Amino acid sequence: MFKIAGPRTLRLSSNQILPRRIVFNGKSVVKGWGSNLQNVEKSMREIYEADSGKTLVQADCAGAEALIVAYCCENGNYRQLFINGIKPHSYLAMQLFRDVWPKKMREHNIITGDSAFDIDELINTPIPLLKQNPFWQDLARLIKDSDDWDLTERYYYLAKQTEHSSNFDINPPMFRMNVLEKSGGKIVISKEDSERFLMTKFALFPEIKGYHKWVRQCAESNKMLFNLHGHPYSITAYEILETQLKELYAWIPQSTVGEITNKAYTKMYEYIEQERRDWDLLTNTHDSYLLQCPIDEEKECGRKAKEFLEQEFTSPIDGVKFRMHSEVTSGKNWSPYKKDNNESGLKELKL
Repeated sequence: MFKIAGPRTLRLSSNQILPRRIVFNGKSVVKGWGSNLQNVEKSMREIYEADSGKTLVQADCAGAEALIVAYCCENGNYRQLFINGIKPHSYLAMQLFRDVWPKKMREHNIITGDSAFDIDELINTPIPLLKQNPFWQDLARLIKDSDDWDLTERYYYLAKQTEHSSNFDINPPMFRMNVLEKSGGKIVISKEDSERFLMTKFALFPEIKGYHKWVRQCAESNKMLFNLHGHPYSITAYEILETQLKELYAWIPQSTVGEITNKAYTKMYEYIEQERRDWDLLTNTHDSYLLQCPIDEEKECGRKAKEFLEQEFTSPIDGVKFRMHSEVTSGKNWSPYKKDNNESGLKELKL
């Protein structure tokens, strides 16, 4: 059953099933079964299928928390990624693994031996001009595809973990542990790589350190933070410890995104009731939500789901207006589409 695990960030989790108290490592602890009902692991989602005659539609906030951080920073390269439609994970992976991509582009027959492909030229291209480079789109697709490669070559995954962790100022040892835990113990990075990944991110986007400084100042001077909906988080501790700062850095983007999805979910419910649509709301997964609708209505359903997510906000730093970005996918089951073994999975829905 659902419970509010972290009311400060509006995340949902689930209670353990059939818990019982046992002695573990010399301590009395509660153990049970169950998992996070809000974010079911992707490899398990194939067992969830739409009802007969219906199809699943999922609307996702695109790079949601990173987008919020970008507009809580001074206008720099980080914000330019979003303005110019460059995915942060792909851009960072290009930088972190620059020596890998020429070889991989040849292995996958994207370039030939006499190609003019130059990774250094791509890396040194200003962000607003990156899409004009004829090799960028192919490289970005290849980087994304690495999410399905062997564990030793999960370049996109490593860039994604670096992206998320660095925005909340994680230290290298904790970053290594996060990667290990979130990969289920499958991916191990060295001490040197953990330091290099984080240093590269902050060298590319020094304005993120400015975001951390701004949050600390707000927390220390006002004992209160506000998310981008204007809702507060009161800090009652007399002294803010260094160990508490990561949670404070995370609160503004995480609570804003959680509230975006909650509002979109509510608006969709109201729309379904008022318009008497045969659409079913299935789950809220913090930065996305899932529905099912009759086959041939997926585009209409997807457009509505996207509309409700793409709410407008104002940067607290410079007053610039911006909107949440979103993407819509559709399929017969909840797992991502894969040509070889899951052709019924969620696939991008062109709207």
